[in-house]
Amino acid sequence: MWVVTVRSPVSGPAEYVLKDGRNTLGRNPANDIVISDELASRLHAEIECESDRAVIKDLNSTNGTFVNRERILEPCTLHSEDEIRIGQHVATVTFSENGSASPRKPDLSDTQPVTRNLILQSVEQNPVLLYEISSRLSTIVDLNLALQEVSTVMQTAMGADRFEVILRERFSRIGEMGFPVSVARKAIDKRSVVAISDLMSKGVRELSESAKLLKIHSILCVPVIVGDDVEAVMYAYKTDQKSRPFDQHDVQLAVGVSHQISLTIERARLLEQVRVYEHWAITDSLTGLPNRRQILRHAELEFQRALRFHHPLSVMMIDIDSFKHVNDTYGHPVGDQVLAEVVARCKQGFRKIDLLGRYGGDEFICLLVETEIESAREVAERTRHSVMETPITTDRGPLNITISIGVASLSVKHSTLSATLSSADDALYVAKKTGKNKVEISG
Repeated sequence: MWVVTVRSPVSGPAEYVLKDGRNTLGRNPANDIVISDELASRLHAEIECESDRAVIKDLNSTNGTFVNRERILEPCTLHSEDEIRIGQHVATVTFSENGSASPRKPDLSDTQPVTRNLILQSVEQNPVLLYEISSRLSTIVDLNLALQEVSTVMQTAMGADRFEVILRERFSRIGEMGFPVSVARKAIDKRSVVAISDLMSKGVRELSESAKLLKIHSILCVPVIVGDDVEAVMYAYKTDQKSRPFDQHDVQLAVGVSHQISLTIERARLLEQVRVYEHWAITDSLTGLPNRRQILRHAELEFQRALRFHHPLSVMMIDIDSFKHVNDTYGHPVGDQVLAEVVARCKQGFRKIDLLGRYGGDEFICLLVETEIESAREVAERTRHSVMETPITTDRGPLNITISIGVASLSVKHSTLSATLSSADDALYVAKKTGKNKVEISG
């Protein structure tokens, strides 16, 4: 008996038992084997069966019929385990003299190590679906979204009731997900594929309560190896006792996908590393504020916007009074505590649209968007009081800290960023020279 198992990226596996004589394949629903693929012709190919012999013939299709990745130009005799590709659909033909068409199922007792050769073989055997998954993953940056997309495609392609990818940080919670812990642990520890055709009959230990309730029938688990470490595990299961158990083709597909996931995890790590480096490049590590370069970049954009639309904009230059004395007397670690707390208190009085950045040392800039000079004075006074009114707790005890602030606004006189900053800095200098703990407004 000849059986054809058809797989595609958009539907679960479908099995067809070939009848003696002519069996047609194509997009037309009247065909014996329906290939619902826009790349398939309405009457694409035929398989002629006679006892233990099967011959496939392309019927002048537009996009061709491929057997074992070679386009056939003449009738081709099929052998058991040959693969036929029509468009995005891949069909495996299997012959069995005793009437059982399914190949031997991998069992828990004969796990398959995930080796380089197995990965290469898996990629070679499933080019269509792996290309589909790779294309989708290449457009998704977020790792969790990428894994969800893979799970959705694979659940459909394998005809599974559940398919999920579990990252390493969630390994301890696998039992809560309705998956047998012993199977997952074996896949992880042995770095091997574990597939069981009938889970309940095997008496797998540590079967979780949820797995029992789901009455899991067939199960497949594959580790995702990045470098030398298992960074994730893929699992799939079926609950219908009458459903086709996972077979070697499912194993090869899952291994191929595990390689794609491995590449996706590596890409996500590299992107995260790039984001960290970018953050370090524009952020002050102590306070978490934009550094001088970044705050000036934001300031220039805000100034251009304010000039264009004739909106008000004010700038505050903030300096911690006698900060050198704090560092010299109590040490730089205490100085760092003072800096961090002053920033925290200042931020409490600012709106989300206001921009605070570290200008250098103990000096900070705050851009007050849509703010006239008098309103900026009120903000500055409120900020000064918030720092002064309560001593700052440090490792050397509470310290009374004050700040001085210079304020300037965008105006005809100060019509550029540099002129406004210079004016605010001049006002700050006056505040420092005339007693500190003061707010001075630029003239």
